[in-house]
Amino acid sequence: MHTGSALDRSKSVRTLGRGLSALVVTVLFLGLVPATAQATTEATTQATAQAAAQAKRAGTVRGTLASLPPIVQPGASAAAPQDTGSLIATFAPAHPGGRVTLERKTSRGWKVEATAVEDAWGSAAFSPRRGTYRARTTSSGRTWTTGTVTTDRWTPEFEDTFSGASLDSSVWNDQRREHESVYAPRTCARVDAAARRVQGGVLHLGVADDPARAGMPCQYTSNGVAGTSRYLLNSQVATEYTRSFRHGIVAARIKPQRAKGMHSGFWLLPSGTTYVDGAPALGTEIDVMEFFGENGRGTEAIGSHVHYYEANWKKVSLGDYFPSTRRSLGKGRSWWDEFHVFSVEWTDREYVFRVDGREYYREAKAVSQVPQYLVLSNLTSDYELDELTADELGDTAQVDWVRVFDATSHQASKVSVGRTAH
Repeated sequence: MHTGSALDRSKSVRTLGRGLSALVVTVLFLGLVPATAQATTEATTQATAQAAAQAKRAGTVRGTLASLPPIVQPGASAAAPQDTGSLIATFAPAHPGGRVTLERKTSRGWKVEATAVEDAWGSAAFSPRRGTYRARTTSSGRTWTTGTVTTDRWTPEFEDTFSGASLDSSVWNDQRREHESVYAPRTCARVDAAARRVQGGVLHLGVADDPARAGMPCQYTSNGVAGTSRYLLNSQVATEYTRSFRHGIVAARIKPQRAKGMHSGFWLLPSGTTYVDGAPALGTEIDVMEFFGENGRGTEAIGSHVHYYEANWKKVSLGDYFPSTRRSLGKGRSWWDEFHVFSVEWTDREYVFRVDGREYYREAKAVSQVPQYLVLSNLTSDYELDELTADELGDTAQVDWVRVFDATSHQASKVSVGRTAH
């Protein structure tokens, strides 16, 4: 979200978090069947694609079973957060449509608990009862079985489901900061509560005309190009003065806006909104997700970044926009059609970014070790104002719920080796 020197550096917040762990078990298997040739004339058909995936699986297959908090909840409508943890079985190379079987350990041996099919990630998600589990899949006459994980009870350290008629002012505050960012100024916008609302158990983050400056043109310059815009209200709410966290799995169920000329986001800033030059351990900006609206090409991706500063506000940025996140979309669907859970697992060693439990970015540099607070926003920076049209001002980013899960360990993952079953 590119915060800058004009930020308020006052107020301290209490720390609720500590180090966090998602238990992940990974297994490598060596297949015994040589890869087979595929007919090139039918390479575009689904049957050929599946056959190609099966042929690849005759070689080395990597299977992962991850035990995570309940951060898998795609859907078109608002829904109460789940209490049962998530198990994510992932096999690589992926074989979309392949059958995955989850087994639970009992006193009489392994018993089938549930079945599912692989998605575009090569993953299948389960929400089982507590116990010890493994997952398996079969391809090219071979069965591969992951290592085992034991599910745990995940209790959120913090939760807001936006169930009331208004935003809880004991938790959230509007960050009224005009011209906030050094790198992405908002010359024509200010944050105001009138741009957001709580309705139907959902926080709507919008952009609106500024009634106090109606009809007045705003002059701005972006990348050396002058422009004119209406004056706008933006949405930006934070737990700046009430809640902060140090390490944990931070998650929000969000349906982004369709409109361009604005960008929605879920991010964390260091307590006091202070940075120390060249010392990311003392505070970073953690952008869990950013979305910039419809691009007209059907290639919209989620962005995730980590920013910190060197001397003289020289910004260092890690991360990118990740096309792989589109694998989580339903068939024929776009981001603005569905809610998805965006999360970051932030430990003392790394960040792991996920959408509906599927990992797409892992970063071990610039890891903050200080308390940070939550921010939800929908903003109009100068560089995107020329893409904003009046008919888009009614669009909103929707936040169904926000949860933070406290840490149980400083270890983020565990790796073991398994065997190929015949």
